[in-house]
Amino acid sequence: KHGLKLYRSDVGDKNVVSLMQEKGLNFGGEQSGHIIFSDYAKTGDGISSALQALAHLVKTGKKASEVFSPYDAYPQKLVNILISEKRDFDAIEGLDDNKSEVEAAGMRQLFRYSGTENKLRILLEGKDAVGLDQMMEKCVSFFRRELV
Repeated sequence: KHGLKLYRSDVGDKNVVSLMQEKGLNFGGEQSGHIIFSDYAKTGDGISSALQALAHLVKTGKKASEVFSPYDAYPQKLVNILISEKRDFDAIEGLDDNKSEVEAAGMRQLFRYSGTENKLRILLEGKDAVGLDQMMEKCVSFFRRELV
């Protein structure tokens, strides 16, 4: 629609910056709000991001509501569960079926372990908030059976 290409990296500024360097890009970010303008910094910087947004508004003479209204924000749900061990995802029987069910429902998923705690982070995103809640319950139940 806007002639843009989306690249996905693993979670974390270092992974985003690495992909940006690999692809020769100067703009990237994460769902968490980290936005990276590599012409100015190599990490997410809230003040820099705010200044860039304000500069765009001044340059175009538009209101923020005009600039951001075309973007659809899908509901997201994040649940962290305490786990007893961080097993390799490839070794968790039934995980591929779980992922397929999420994708078949038109949702996006990210399952990852915390880097500092014995926690699994489950992130789901989709257009339907009610369906998202139901799918999250299934995912949490699945991982509690497998990892707690």
